[in-house]
Amino acid sequence: MLVIIGCGGFAASICRDGARRLFLLKQIRIIYENLKYYIAYQKAAVPEALRKLSENNEEPFKRAFEKIYGEVWEEGQNFPLTWQRHMGEILENQPLTKKEKEFILDFPSHLGFMEENAQAQALDGLLREINLHIEALEKEQKSKNKMIMSLGVGAGVLISILLL
Repeated sequence: MLVIIGCGGFAASICRDGARRLFLLKQIRIIYENLKYYIAYQKAAVPEALRKLSENNEEPFKRAFEKIYGEVWEEGQNFPLTWQRHMGEILENQPLTKKEKEFILDFPSHLGFMEENAQAQALDGLLREINLHIEALEKEQKSKNKMIMSLGVGAGVLISILLL
């Protein structure tokens, strides 16, 4: 019984990682939507928009936004480098793929324009990209979870039979 439960638990942890990936991607989408709002409609500079996001956002991004705002706005450090460093630390232990991490790590490279409408349009492109990725992941997630759980329990049964 313990082998079957252990294999089922392992399969459930894989499914939880997939759900966590989807949650983080949706969180990134919300961050980009809010950034677009702050930049396009409130005419806020990117560091100032990050400060506002740190007030309204939840972990794991909240502290990173506070640090980036402090270093860029108050200390005058380079925004792309500061963004890469802090977001890299946050995303290091997250269950995201390399491409999914690039959705957030490459953000500064899309904001090469100083005018807020151009920045909002660049964020539109990022939002379209991440929305397509989320839709594909949601479709794949349902069938994948069933298969993973079935394989996990099946492997547990097989191993327990072999041990007998």
